[in-house]
Amino acid sequence: MKAVFSFLIVGLFSLSLPAADWSQWRGAHRDGILHGEKALGKLPAKPAAQWQVSVGKGQGGLVIAGGKLLMLHEVNVKGQPMEAAVLMDATSGKRLWETAFASSWQYRNVYGPGPRVAPHMEGDLIFCQGVVGVLACLNAADGKVLWSVSFEKDFGAKWFGGNAPGSGGTAASRHGNAGAPVTDDKFIYAAAGGHQGASVVCLEKRTGKVVWKSGNDYAAYTGLMLGELAGVKQVVVLTAANLKGVRASDGKELWSVPVVTGAARNILTPILSGDTVTVASHTVGTFQLRITNSGDTQKATEVWRNKDVRTNITTPVLIDGHLYGLGTTRGKNSPLVCLEHKTGKVLWSQPGYTDYASVIAMGDELLIHGSRGALTLVKATPKKYTELSRVEQVSQISWNFPVYAGGVLYVKDGLRDGGNKLTALKLR
Repeated sequence: MKAVFSFLIVGLFSLSLPAADWSQWRGAHRDGILHGEKALGKLPAKPAAQWQVSVGKGQGGLVIAGGKLLMLHEVNVKGQPMEAAVLMDATSGKRLWETAFASSWQYRNVYGPGPRVAPHMEGDLIFCQGVVGVLACLNAADGKVLWSVSFEKDFGAKWFGGNAPGSGGTAASRHGNAGAPVTDDKFIYAAAGGHQGASVVCLEKRTGKVVWKSGNDYAAYTGLMLGELAGVKQVVVLTAANLKGVRASDGKELWSVPVVTGAARNILTPILSGDTVTVASHTVGTFQLRITNSGDTQKATEVWRNKDVRTNITTPVLIDGHLYGLGTTRGKNSPLVCLEHKTGKVLWSQPGYTDYASVIAMGDELLIHGSRGALTLVKATPKKYTELSRVEQVSQISWNFPVYAGGVLYVKDGLRDGGNKLTALKLR
């Protein structure tokens, strides 16, 4: 562990968690569903900006809790590129504090520099993960760094950056750590990618003390999930080579299924429902597993596989037995699809979307922000594709997952060299 530099501390506060908060990757339950907000019905023809500020680069999603908006971006500190967390007042855009917690990546690939992971707000703690694998815990009141670990120095993860030997199965070690860690009441679980016994790690939330280390896989780009499958609490993670369940109490691997893809590019966050796990990739398609007990371990049995729905980046949302998300990626004309969760059958498919889209479910509506700036409101129904409203351009090119709260959509752009703005758009 190491001390890191903190600066620009402006205000003190305490976090609360009302129903509409979106305090971590894909929301309060990591399922892409926003609770406590009314349906929009339609979008304004030209959403007005409540405020807009210039920000640094980075692809990490936004989070919001208790009226405070949190984002990660790249900043310059005394001539050195750093990754920083910024806490802002959601109403005004005023910065409350900013903390640099990790050095930024010097190699610049086609996706641009900066953090790739949504931060995580939890009570009086904030968790931030940088592109080269620094995981830091910050005090929510003032941004002070309480502890930090390095996946490379502390867990043996190999960082190749732009010098990886081909694809090499290295994934996050080539293009940056993008898998959001997950927490429970005492611990934080992260995909460290240490390929000699520390692929997944468990740390005490308040101290950073290592509780256990497990596995040998390189990290992919996927968020971790924590849930109970066949009665066993476990961390479900899609690595660069496998989809697996690891017992939360001690790190024991319970089950594992190979997911071998081109360039080891596994990106989607696993979807847990009952005793099933559903995931997809751009190479193998979409598939579902059912987890059952087998002695002291577990067994993963394939329920269905749809090789024609080869989603690359967008994790779908599960609503009333149906999955909604992007289908096989086709650049500027990817389809939005609806799949039956229990069978994998495609019920409808609508072209006209982009290579990536962030999907937020509110009641029976889907709010979809496309990577090229379009905002679409769609009815969440398996009967047919029903578009309620669309605005062609609300941002520049963006892979940042936005947040919606109180009638306002917060959007950050800046993938590659475009934009670098954070905007609060009034949708109601």
